[in-house]
Order: sequence, then structure tokens, then C-alpha cells
Amino acid sequence: MRRAVIAVLLSLTAAVAPAGAQAAETGTADSFHDNVGALVTALSGTTGRGAVHVGTTLIFNNNIGGDEGRVAAGLDCVSIQVQGARNSKTFARSKVRAAQACLAQLPKSAPSTKAIKKSLAAIAGRAKAGRVFGAMATALRKQQSAYMAANYKSINIFGVDLPEVYDDLECADVKIETNHQSGALSCVKRLARVSRQLAPLKPPITFGSDLSATPQALPATFAPEDTEFWDAALTVPADGTITTFRLKTGDSPVDLPLRFSVVRPNGDGTVTVVTTTNPVYPLAAHDATIHTYPTASLSFACCKVRKGDIVTVDNSGTTTPNAYVWFAPQPGTITYSHRSNGQSQNAGVVWTPITHDGFETLVQVVMQPN
Repeated sequence: MRRAVIAVLLSLTAAVAPAGAQAAETGTADSFHDNVGALVTALSGTTGRGAVHVGTTLIFNNNIGGDEGRVAAGLDCVSIQVQGARNSKTFARSKVRAAQACLAQLPKSAPSTKAIKKSLAAIAGRAKAGRVFGAMATALRKQQSAYMAANYKSINIFGVDLPEVYDDLECADVKIETNHQSGALSCVKRLARVSRQLAPLKPPITFGSDLSATPQALPATFAPEDTEFWDAALTVPADGTITTFRLKTGDSPVDLPLRFSVVRPNGDGTVTVVTTTNPVYPLAAHDATIHTYPTASLSFACCKVRKGDIVTVDNSGTTTPNAYVWFAPQPGTITYSHRSNGQSQNAGVVWTPITHDGFETLVQVVMQPN
């Protein structure tokens, strides 16, 4: 079984890319995080050495790629085999030879490994003489880490420097070779944490109305009390943070103080307020245009959302008829409203909606997904 694992590692290291390839950072950030997460999951349970080694090699191959990935995988293979040699006097010489074979697989584009080869040759001499070489093996690992830092610092793997990725994966591989599973887990957990912190932002998501329709007032009468509006298009598509609200208005006859709320469906047709913007966004009378309201201007951090939440546009009520001019006829669409005396836009308040068939709410939202 151990020989099979060695063969797999050597074949995977050689198959990443043809000599001369310059690609680095392959696949997607999600696949990188998934592969690192799979290692965390495996090491959090019961797993064998071979599964860990194949998991780390998968990251070298599928998320780093190119000659850079081959170099990292090759040096990692060296560390695994040298540590295996330390663990077994019987097979020490053969494992050191396997380590030398790993080093020989590095692409021609790799910077000179003459110093590493010399150190590995010294270890081979100690193994042949039946002598211990623990300190030399540790020094070799540090030498390889320094080699990666000196030559590949500029390579970025979804926000993480390649030498950091190498160090953590190599650490996991060596720790699992010593049966130190908790140590291996710590190494990949660090990589998982750093990769999440440094991951590039996903593209913003825009949802809600496309704001192409001509605004008009709803054909309904509203009391001078808190009133809120929304439709199904304002359902949040992913977990994240709202960065911008846009509202398209017609010729409103009166100044209005606006807020936007995030509500969460309860499963019985009602919704519960999660948060509401503060202070109000002023909407001047007769200002018929598309208004943009960034959340950066709010007095508190807003608005964290979950997939399935709903965004609403709110006001504190008015006695002026046809004041809410931000709707448009849309067959098959339902605008919902809620109105109530008191502080209906406070977190935790439950709303029971009223339906207005055939109208869309002219609100558009921009969010940054997690």
C-alpha cells in the first residue's frame, strides 16, 4: 500500500503541466477552499496517511498548477519520503532514493536545486551508513521552505502567497507521517483560515428591479403611519452584505423620509424585521429619478443578510395622496405592503403583508456576497 501511495505521488507530481508551463492559480477560489476544507474534515476524523498526501497533492495540481505547482509538489514529496526514511531503518535507503526521485521530477524551469541535492545526498550517505539524520532532515525542510520563499514569493494562490501554501501543506504531510494527526490538522486549519481572510472578493450581486419601468403610485389609500413595500424580486440571493440601495421614483408631491429594512420570512406568510437603516434617507418632492443610497453613510454597520431574506423600502407615513411613486405595472408580479402605528420597523417586529397584484416595486439592491 505504501509503495502504491509513493507511485501515486510521483505520477501526480509529474502530470501537473508540461515543462515550460507558466500557469499558477488554476481552478477557482471556491475549489481551492473546498480542497483545503476537505483536508480539514479528513484530519478532524479518522484518515490514513495516503489520503492526506493525495489531498495535498490535489491542491498542488489543481489549484496551483503549472511549473510552480510541480516544484511545490516535488519538494513536498521529498519531505514526505525523507520523513518516511526517518521512521524506518529498514527502508531508509529506499525512501531516500524515492526522495531523490521526487527532486528529479522538478521541471527544467525550476531555479537551481543544487544546494538541496547536496543536502539530500548527505542524508543518503547517513542512511547508507545506518546512522541517524534527524537534524539534517529538519534542516532540509527549512532549506526547501527558504527556496520556495526566495523564488516564488510573487506567486499568489487566491490571495495566499505560494510559499505559505507550500509550508502549510508540507507541514501537514510531514506531521501525518509521524502519526501526529493533531499537528497536521493545525497546519491545514491555518491555511484554511488565512485563505478565507485573504480570498479575493466575489463580484457584487445586483438584484431586484431593473428600474426600466416608468414609476407611478399604487392605486391604494394609505394611512399616515409606518408603511413598508416589497416584492419577490427583492429576495436576497446569497449570504453577504448590502452596499447600495437604488430607488426609482416619479413625481412625488411631498418630501419623504425613507428607510430600507431587511426582513426574514417566517414560513406562515409573515416576515420578521431583522434590521432597518438609520438615519433616514431624504427623498425630496418632485425629484423624479433613480436615487442611489449607499450603506456606507449609515450610522451603524448595515446590512448583513442571509439568502432568502427580503429587502423593503419604508417610510413613516403621510396624509398626502399618491405620495409613494415607486411602483410600475407588471403582470404576474405582486407588491406587498405593511402598515402599522408605532415602531413597526424595529428589529423583531412581525409584519403581516397586504397584497397589490400586478405591480412591481422599483427598488434595486447591490450586495457583496460572503
